[in-house]
Amino acid sequence: MNDKLKLNKFILRGAYAIIIVLIIAVIALLILKYQVEGEQNMPFKLSSIILISNAEGYQEKENKDYRWDVEIYQNNDIYLNIEKNKNYGKTEVIKSIIIDNIQLNKQPYIGEIEIYRPSGEDSQPYNYKEEYKIIDKIEFNGDMESDIKNLKISNQGSTIVFRVINKTGKKYTSNEDELQHNGKLLNKAGISLEDIKAKISFDLTIKLESEVSFKANVELDLPAGDITKEGSSNLEITDMSKIIFKREQ
Repeated sequence: MNDKLKLNKFILRGAYAIIIVLIIAVIALLILKYQVEGEQNMPFKLSSIILISNAEGYQEKENKDYRWDVEIYQNNDIYLNIEKNKNYGKTEVIKSIIIDNIQLNKQPYIGEIEIYRPSGEDSQPYNYKEEYKIIDKIEFNGDMESDIKNLKISNQGSTIVFRVINKTGKKYTSNEDELQHNGKLLNKAGISLEDIKAKISFDLTIKLESEVSFKANVELDLPAGDITKEGSSNLEITDMSKIIFKREQ
């Protein structure tokens, strides 16, 4: 009888051990799944990224010998579309959208990368003054309506934008009647596509009024397409599977 009791206890302990191992395995799998897939039902989501690449000739001073004496800037406008998740069952409101931890993961062979927020001026959407330069981070605060000039985004979702420029350090002089401000200027200044290829990454945080935040890292190759041939190029990214949002609080 004692042997049977001991056997039952042994079996029971074995069953407990198996259950504990299974629970730990399930928890580990859930953690691994979260690390790989992140949040699957956020109240707001990054629905798409639009990258518009171009180039321009920037002239500060007149040159008496040339009609055009311009510095060549290669521009990349990055649009981030934040959309409300219609399948989310609760009511949430955007408190702010933050872009920080900006890293240049691949340096271009020539030039210097700088990042600017919109100036909000109709005639000059981007002004390369120090007051508009993004150094550490940029934060768009939630409001009733979007107002890019004052760094506001609709608290129900909208689009934010910033510009990454390559001040190539190259100049182009000409007496042409008209100068076309596009990527073909790069060819005229002896700049190839390989010279300006770069890779940038940044953290994107969606912060809610409930003080819950979701953060993901975004990495982009610059520029979009071969602007030395096309003049300008657009790229719309809708596959967000590689951009993993995780809850912060």
